[in-house]
Amino acid sequence: MKIKLLLAVAALAFVFVTCHQYTEITASPSVRHLKPSEVAAYHQAINLTIAWVPYEDSQTLVMTKKDEWKVVRNDGPYKTGNIPVILVTYPGSTDTIWIDMNTDNALLGKLIKHSLMTQEPIRRPFVQFFEEASCQKCHPADVKVKLD
Repeated sequence: MKIKLLLAVAALAFVFVTCHQYTEITASPSVRHLKPSEVAAYHQAINLTIAWVPYEDSQTLVMTKKDEWKVVRNDGPYKTGNIPVILVTYPGSTDTIWIDMNTDNALLGKLIKHSLMTQEPIRRPFVQFFEEASCQKCHPADVKVKLD
């Protein structure tokens, strides 16, 4: 008796799952056809340039007798050189920002994408930039925006 009841429940579950799957499969999805030769508009460009910035290691961080850190100038010879940084500029604007080369790739990509989409220049602090730069500036009202 228990086996028949168990088989009946299993069969009912199978029918429920199978019918549910067919319902999802038979829904007709829409297909979007892009026409790249007929672009309606462009957002403003962003220029990325690698700039070699000179530096000198002429200061040292030392701990004082009060267990505080202090920056002091080196007396002896110090190391000099050039380091690469990413210079972000916006054509037709005076907005620029220097971004360190050790910036995480995912963060750099998100900064560039967000700036391109919102047409707002990247600025620090980045968290505030992400909160304040809005896609509503150029987006049609009927398009729902999700940046993450």
